Amino acid sequence: MSTYDAVVVGARCAGSIVGGLLARAGWKVLIVDKATFPSDTVSTHFMFPNTLERLDSLGILDRIHSKHDVPPLMIHWTILGHELATKWTPFGPHSTGISVRRISLDQIFVDWAGDAGAELRTGAKVGGTIGSGSEEDPLRGVVLEGGEEIRARWVIGADGRASTIANLLGLEKEETMTGEQAYLLAYWRGLPRREFSSLEVKERTALMWQESEDGIHLISVAGPREISRGSNAQREKVYADGIAAFPEVIDAATIEKADRVSDLIVVPETMLRGFFRRSDGPGWVLVGDAGHFKHPSTAQGISDAIEQAIFVAESLQDEDLSGYDEWRRKRSQGHYEWSFLYGSWPNPEVAHPYLKGLAGDPEALQDWADVFTRRKRPKDVDTAERLGRWFSTPAST
Repeated sequence: MSTYDAVVVGARCAGSIVGGLLARAGWKVLIVDKATFPSDTVSTHFMFPNTLERLDSLGILDRIHSKHDVPPLMIHWTILGHELATKWTPFGPHSTGISVRRISLDQIFVDWAGDAGAELRTGAKVGGTIGSGSEEDPLRGVVLEGGEEIRARWVIGADGRASTIANLLGLEKEETMTGEQAYLLAYWRGLPRREFSSLEVKERTALMWQESEDGIHLISVAGPREISRGSNAQREKVYADGIAAFPEVIDAATIEKADRVSDLIVVPETMLRGFFRRSDGPGWVLVGDAGHFKHPSTAQGISDAIEQAIFVAESLQDEDLSGYDEWRRKRSQGHYEWSFLYGSWPNPEVAHPYLKGLAGDPEALQDWADVFTRRKRPKDVDTAERLGRWFSTPAST
């Protein structure tokens, strides 16, 4: 039996950051993950300027750029023909975002945590807990599937939306939300260099295209829930037809010259349902998607995981998590609902006047862009004055 100050279950962005920061502070930390790294996972991959500033301060951004060729990206969305393109208000020197596949990014996080002093155990699956996590029976560690007991003063669940720790503790999902979209995505090589993370949305289909590290591009097709069903051949056809539906973005000749370097990845709508779980209790705490999952349409998952990991690491050093739940909910206020707005298909009657007004109002458009970096909230965009002005006359479509 081994004893630690903290055992972190999950070694990706949330787990590696919280574990590495605690190890830096002198804690004896074990990070366990059922995966072995490098390891991929479904993700939007995108990180905005606020997150780059965080990674810069932690010394992780330099590691990313030293290992990979990562182009800076701006944002360019076109929804029902309305173009939304602007820069973000800078965070320090960072005014653009980047996209890094998780197979590359999470390896960097894991290495950083190990260099910070955390012990890593990969390929190790948790099968039980020591203690129930209640006031009468605080959580005191975990049991690996082989029966090994690992005791710790704190158990940190950083193991994603299907969290083993949350399930073992019997934590229910609360304030659930559901979107309307499913996704088919794949990685490509040989496409032209991109300056933008672009999203093109029509009434019942959408295309997202962004360049990630080392010349690899992510192309994602969104559609109704049904696109994730059927045979592999049927889904491949839906994916190809989805790309072909946007010739103004990627023409057939460009796609024919490129090489697809991955299998088709299927993301059903059921994987994208949002929730909160109770954030912490006696001897345990959840960070990242384990405790709160929002729709990936606004690409907030990595940012939230890192911010929560930093907050929890600082709070645990004072042995005081009393403010965590309130902080987490305040930070998510408005953004949670906003993510599911963009995870649903636009209602043309409302969307056209709104998007026309937003696209034609530079100040509002800047506020909209800055919602992605948490400098603004959705309510800062949708003021009564703006909505009154945008909806005052019928919008031309």
